[in-house]
Amino acid sequence: MYRLFYDFETNGDVLFVLFDPEKKPDEIKTEGDITLLYAQKELIGMNLFHISNIVKIKSKGVLFAPEEKLLSALNSYLSNHNAPLLPPLEESGYEVMRIVQLEEHPLEEKAQIVTLESKGKSYQSVSYYPNLEEGKLVVAAKDGTILYDGSLFHKKLVRNIPVDVSLCSPKELKISNESKEAFLPEGYLEGEDFFLFEGGEK
Repeated sequence: MYRLFYDFETNGDVLFVLFDPEKKPDEIKTEGDITLLYAQKELIGMNLFHISNIVKIKSKGVLFAPEEKLLSALNSYLSNHNAPLLPPLEESGYEVMRIVQLEEHPLEEKAQIVTLESKGKSYQSVSYYPNLEEGKLVVAAKDGTILYDGSLFHKKLVRNIPVDVSLCSPKELKISNESKEAFLPEGYLEGEDFFLFEGGEK
């Protein structure tokens, strides 16, 4: 998995490619407008400078699922500089899951323990969102997903409660600035990748 980030106002005309945001580079290679970042010989990121000379990017912030046209332009540029190519994303890490059970959290008054299902598997999470309902669909970031802010989500135990996935607000999905409620998608099917298979169709 990788993520693309572009914000001209904050960072200038630079496209950042993150493969592993938790590792720090110990080797940096620059050729022209391409900088490759390595950690113990593993490629963990790329910085593509003056990217608007290659392709125009209208989005601001994270690009969860880059379009084929954008990837084609980037890979043509990377290939000309003998840099690693970007494969099409097979999954974004954001999956549509069904809420099957809500329970009161034994230690957090405003929190709920959420049990979810997707593709025949069961997941658990903890959420403070007030708009969750059993039977509704919700978007969840899975273990190992690079989030909208560039951090990496890991499943964990929080006060002995498993948190297998992270439920997402509209802000975390770049839909709106709403962050106090979970995003409950309509027109999707349980088990779909939210960014790659929209509207119930592949």
